[in-house]
Amino acid sequence: MGIGLRRRHVLGGLASAALAGKGALAAGAFAGRHLVAQGFGGPTQASIQKIVFDPLDKRLGCRSVQVPLQSAAAFARMRAEAAAPEIDMYQFSGGQERLAAAAGLTANLGPLPDLADIPATLKDPHGQWVTFAVIAEGILYRTDKVKTPPTSYLDFLDPRYQGHIALPTITNGYGTDFLVMMARAEGGGVNDIDPGFQAVAKIAKGATIFQAGSQVIELFAQSDVWIMPYDSAWAKHCRDAGLPVAFVSPKEGSPASFCTTCIAAKSTNADLARQAVEQFISFESQAAIAEQLNWSPTNAKVQLPASLAAQLPKPSQLVVLDEKTMTEQRPQWTERWNRMIAR
Repeated sequence: MGIGLRRRHVLGGLASAALAGKGALAAGAFAGRHLVAQGFGGPTQASIQKIVFDPLDKRLGCRSVQVPLQSAAAFARMRAEAAAPEIDMYQFSGGQERLAAAAGLTANLGPLPDLADIPATLKDPHGQWVTFAVIAEGILYRTDKVKTPPTSYLDFLDPRYQGHIALPTITNGYGTDFLVMMARAEGGGVNDIDPGFQAVAKIAKGATIFQAGSQVIELFAQSDVWIMPYDSAWAKHCRDAGLPVAFVSPKEGSPASFCTTCIAAKSTNADLARQAVEQFISFESQAAIAEQLNWSPTNAKVQLPASLAAQLPKPSQLVVLDEKTMTEQRPQWTERWNRMIAR
C-alpha cells in the first residue's frame, strides 16, 4: 500500500502500542463510562463502529454507541441540546462544524498527538474540529442497465433515465451538493441557485427521492433504479452486496465531502470524546477507513495503494464547494425544495 502501508504492520503495531500505553494510563478514568456519538447510519456507521469505537471501548473499558443522524438533522439537534447535550460528539459532512464552532457549540479538542499529522487546511486553527476523511461524490450507476457510463451531471436530464433515477433529498448533504452541481452545470452556482432548482425539478419527475445513504443498496437492489448522485464509498458497499454498481466522476468534477468530528461544548464526557477523536485520526484507524470505506485518509502518514487510488477521483477532479454559504442558505433552499420537489 505504498510506503505508508508497506510498513503497516510495523507502524500499525507502534500505533497500537502507543494507544495501549495511553489506555493503560487512562483506563481507571474511563472504565464503565458511556459515550454517545452521532453517526451516518447504515453500513457506514457499522464500519466506523468497528474501526473507531470498538477499539476505543476495548482500550479504555468504556461503551460507545452511535445515534444515526444525517448532518443537517444532527446540527439541528446539537443546537437544540446546547445547554445539556445528550450526544457527546458529532460527525458532519456538510460544513456544519464551522457554524457549530462559530456559535460556541463545540469544545476544544486539546493537544491530541495525532493532530500534528493532519494538514492545517483540514483542521480548525482554534482546535474546534478536525477532518477525518474526504469523500468523493459523483454518479453511481448499474453497469448491467447503463452500458455507456455517464460522464456529466447533465446526463440526469437524459430521457432514457426517466423513471430510473433516485435523488437524495436536500436534508441529506449530498442532495444539497447535487443541487449546487446542477446549478453549476447549467451556468449558475451557489450564489445563483435557480438553474439548479429548475433542473432538479425536471429530474425529480418520476424519480425516487430518498433520505439517507442506508437506502442506497435497497434502491439499487429492489427498485428499478439505474442511476443516482452519491459517493464512491456506496459503490463499494453495493459491490460488496453483490450488485453491479460503479462510480464515475463527472466532467464537472466530484464535490469533496469533508467528514469532520467535533465535541459538544457542554458534554460531560468531553474527556472521553477527545480520546475518540484521537482514535479517529490515528494511523491505524485512518488506514482502515481508507481500505474499508474507500474514503481518502487525512493523516499524512497514510498513503493509498495504487489499486485503491485508481477507484477514486484524482485530486484535480475534486471540487470544493462553498459549504459555509450552502449551510447558511439551507433553510431557504429546503423550504423551496419542499414546495417544488418534495412529494
